[in-house]
Amino acid sequence: MGKLSKKQRAAERLQANIGTLRCPFCYEALTLIDDQNLTCSNRHVFDLAKQGYLNMAKQSQSTIYDTSLFNARQRLNEAGFYTPLVNQLDQELANLAPKIVLDAGCGEGSHLQQLNTRRHIPFPIGIDLAKEGVQQAAKHDEDVQWIVADLANTPMNNQSVDVILNILSPSNYAEFERVLAEDGVVIKVVPNQAYLKEIRQQLDQTDYSNNDVVDRFRESFDIIREHRVFAEQELIEAMFQDLIQMTPLTQDADLNQLNFVQHVTLDLTILVGQKRP
Repeated sequence: MGKLSKKQRAAERLQANIGTLRCPFCYEALTLIDDQNLTCSNRHVFDLAKQGYLNMAKQSQSTIYDTSLFNARQRLNEAGFYTPLVNQLDQELANLAPKIVLDAGCGEGSHLQQLNTRRHIPFPIGIDLAKEGVQQAAKHDEDVQWIVADLANTPMNNQSVDVILNILSPSNYAEFERVLAEDGVVIKVVPNQAYLKEIRQQLDQTDYSNNDVVDRFRESFDIIREHRVFAEQELIEAMFQDLIQMTPLTQDADLNQLNFVQHVTLDLTILVGQKRP
């Protein structure tokens, strides 16, 4: 028998884990039909794309993120810029040994892809509302179930997820609490004040603080572990160009006015939180 297509592999993966998902429209259970689509008792249908991803968003929405940004982020991750972060996340997952990991706000999927290559997670899921990012993720990795979905209305059943990853991405803590298993954890990555300070200085954005972000996380979850990831990363010109293209810091900046810097600071905090009793 020949190699299975991406769509066939996704169908097998979904069939084995069908109880994890629910219809985002009516919240009913889903059934896989003819390895082609998911449907519920109310006849809402979600087709499997040939690349193996699902579009389960209620409606298409435009975002500030486009294909060129996701390409830059993919290249920067492949070049190892975020390797210190991935190393620490990998260690956390090694200690937890989860079956179901949800990357909420996965973008083009680089972080989850790298973690799954190391950990071989039984059912890894990446969701993002940016269809371009999910399409790119599916193009590069066929071992993860990629889904176009809204963080405020994830197509996951209650208490179905062992670990939620939320890496430098917006959050919806009410939804995280709903889908997280009773003994599960949320792993949130937030930037510290020195994160990309060499870029911030050129943009006059040196007064950043993550206190509000950490406080909001603490309001919803008990922080059981906290790790700091700090490194001075060396860049070549191509990496610098990818960095300034992909970071939201430069959203309103003229990229041509930014000067190349050879070393950039990676300064992040990993918060590991549990539900409160």
